Formats: sequence, C-alpha cells, structure tokens
Amino acid sequence: MVESLAAVGPVRRVPNDAAAVAVHAHLRSLILDGSLPPAAVLNQVELAPRLGVSRTPLREAIRMLQEEGLVEAQPQKRARVVGFNAGHLEAVYVQRIALEAVAVRITVGLATGAQIDELVGLHTQMIACARTSGESMPLEHKGTWDHAHRAFHRALVVGAQPDLVRTITSQMELAERYLALSQSTYPGRFAGANLEHAAIVDAYRERDARGAARALAEHLARTALALVAMLAPNYDPVALRAALAAA
Repeated sequence: MVESLAAVGPVRRVPNDAAAVAVHAHLRSLILDGSLPPAAVLNQVELAPRLGVSRTPLREAIRMLQEEGLVEAQPQKRARVVGFNAGHLEAVYVQRIALEAVAVRITVGLATGAQIDELVGLHTQMIACARTSGESMPLEHKGTWDHAHRAFHRALVVGAQPDLVRTITSQMELAERYLALSQSTYPGRFAGANLEHAAIVDAYRERDARGAARALAEHLARTALALVAMLAPNYDPVALRAALAAA
C-alpha cells in the first residue's frame, strides 16, 4: 500500500478552487499516467495527510473518479484504481469517435494554411521517431512521439466550440492509459498509427471534412478494437462498431 502511494504528494491549490476539484484533478492525473497503478487501494486515512486535505474533499474526489470509471468501490470496501475495463474503454472511444468526428468536420472548414502546416509538422515528428526507433522506441523518442501525438489530436478539433473542445480533451485524457497499454502491447503500432494519421492530414489538405472525420473515426476504432480483441476477446464491442458506422 505504501509503495503504491509513493507518488502521492500535497495537492497544489489554485485560489478559489474547491478542494474536492483540486484533489480530483491531482488523483486523476496520477491514475492516468500510471503513478497510481491498477488495483492500488485508495485508503482515505492514509491518503488525506499525504494530500494535505481533510477526508471530506477526498471522499468527494473519489466519488468523482468513480463516475469517470477510474475507481471502483463496493460497500464496506476500500476504493481501488480500476485496471483494464473493456466497457470503460469502449465508452471512452465511442464518445471520442462521435465528438471528434463532429469537431473535425467543423475544423477542416475553418483551418488556415498555417494550422494545416502545424498538423504536417507534428505528423513529421511522429514519423521521425518511428523511423529512428523501429518497434523498440527509447523513452526519449517515445516522449517526443507522445507530445506530438497529443498536440496533433488537439489540433484536429481546435475549430470547434470551446465547451466541445473541453469535453473532447477530457476524453482524450481518459484514453491516455489505454493508448499507453496499446503501445506496450503492440510496439509496432506506432508505424501503423502514423499511416492512419497521414490519411487524416491528406484529407485536411484537400479540405475534405467528411473524409477527415471518417479517417479519424477509423483510426480511433482500430486502436480500441485491437485492445479489446487482445485483452477481452469474449467482449462484444457493439457500440464501437455502431459509432464507427455512424461516423
């Protein structure tokens, strides 16, 4: 238990920010980056002093994490960080496909030449990392790839309304842990993802909003379907297939 909480430190507070919101953001970040690993127990008695807060905002933060599917808690039992969950992965990616397909259609029509050049540049960075590293990507190259990949996907939807972009960004963050699992399970996935990114970039260059939305939906669905097939072969991702068909 102590080892799993080693990464937990005091919460940084922003003026006028509710304590529960700050605790939620802090714990959420630690779960998504793997600092709080799957099955880690969230013992409120031990966590509260490490975070520098009382148990009341911590309890509320854990409830918020449960609603996001990152934590599970049963009556009379301590909360635990959720491991791989096919249903949660499917829900996250269904929302990403639906929302990002809409945002991409909007963004393609508004994108400037400079914004398209930015997409090309980010894609070029990812290609360089994959070509240099092959299937075994060193940490420094993976860090560069991850940074460019996040920026690439956010640039794809930047033209949508701010509220929609915020919702999409939240789902992208939830998908990070599954993306990392995909990369570790399929190390050759970097090259395949770069080919899929190329199809999206080509559609942006051609101002093909429908084609860009379709290419993005297929890219997201491939990542999710491959993980489900590998880690939960008996799970039927019917909602993922429906979301892809709708896109």
